[in-house]
Parts: sequence; C-alpha cells; structure tokens
Amino acid sequence: MPETAEMLDSANDEKYLIFSIFNRQYAFPAEIIGEVANCDPVYPLPLVPSYVLGVINRYSIPYALFDIGFLLHKAPGPRKEALVIKGDIDRVAFSIDNVSGIANIAQGKLLNIETESGPPGLTSAVCASFKWNGGDVYVLDVRRILARVSDQEVE
Repeated sequence: MPETAEMLDSANDEKYLIFSIFNRQYAFPAEIIGEVANCDPVYPLPLVPSYVLGVINRYSIPYALFDIGFLLHKAPGPRKEALVIKGDIDRVAFSIDNVSGIANIAQGKLLNIETESGPPGLTSAVCASFKWNGGDVYVLDVRRILARVSDQEVE
C-alpha cells in the first residue's frame, strides 16, 4: 500500500486543512483555522479593493472576507465557504470553493518553494508544497497574504 499524507502520524507531523480554488489544491496549517463557515450573507463595504468581498458575521463579530481566488489568480473566486482565521487583532476570512480534507504531513515531506524558481503561476503567498491524493497541494502563508493586502499589492 503506498504511503499517503493521511497515513503519516508522528511528533514531527503538522495538520493542514486542504481546500480548493479554481480546481487547484491549497492548504493552511490547521492550527490557524478558527472555523469553516458559510459565506452568506456577505455585507458589502463601499470603497474597498476588488479582493475585499465585504464582512461576514461570526458570533456577533465582523470578519473581513477576502476573495483569495482574486488574490491568487486575478479572477473572482468561488464563494461557497469561508475559512475564518484565528486571531485577536486581524479578523479575516478567506472565500474558498470547498474543503478537500485534512492531512498530517511530516515536516520532511514538505517542499519549500522559492517563488522565483517554483512552477509558473505561483504567487509570493505560497511557501511550500506537498503531495496529497496524487496531486500537488500548495501551502499558503497567511502573514504573506495579509502583508500583500496591507501593502495593497495584488500581483
């Protein structure tokens, strides 16, 4: 039986929440995810950049909903679900197509990516990748995404 990401389970493993956007698999470390929620309703905000969809209400707390599809692919992304990021200061959520799964990945199986030498189409938000279910999953760095947003730099 071939080794898969789900079969790995040791002290050096990290859990990743895998999700899809435009049929491409991405992941965040599971420890930073507060919840996966429905995107509706989204309350639009005036005079915001195209990648800001508006605000969603989670337990009477507003979260800015970013269109991660737009940030990564320069096209409006799907809005089926929202990944709400844990955080006391930045209350942000990212719209995604759907959750694909959760994988335990040994640190030795993560491939660090330099965006200059990585596959075409990767943005500076991608920091690593791993194999899962026969395909590549790109690990996103929330700090890099938020830095791009705060600098208003959209590739």
